[in-house]
Amino acid sequence: MTEIDWTHYFFAIAILAMLLGGLGLFSHAVRKGWILQNMTGLRALTQGHRRRLALKETLVIDPRRRLVILQADDMEHVVLLGAEAETILSSQAAPAEPAELQETAS
Repeated sequence: MTEIDWTHYFFAIAILAMLLGGLGLFSHAVRKGWILQNMTGLRALTQGHRRRLALKETLVIDPRRRLVILQADDMEHVVLLGAEAETILSSQAAPAEPAELQETAS
């Protein structure tokens, strides 16, 4: 009767554990944004960063034109997007967010 050499099994299990741990570490780094941030220099996609540009509302006027409200920093801009050109219709200070929305955003 042949004796079983358990060292090969333990070695295979250790390699499997290291591979799964490396895969888990990689997936954690992707979720946190570390991979994208280091490769491209983008920091806006990481968590906890307040975005400077937001699309507040959009309205389709006809198949060629669309009206959008954009917020950039503390200014809101009403822009008419067309097939040939874009026109800024108005710009004004953005209204303050209600306190309950600010709490949920933090």
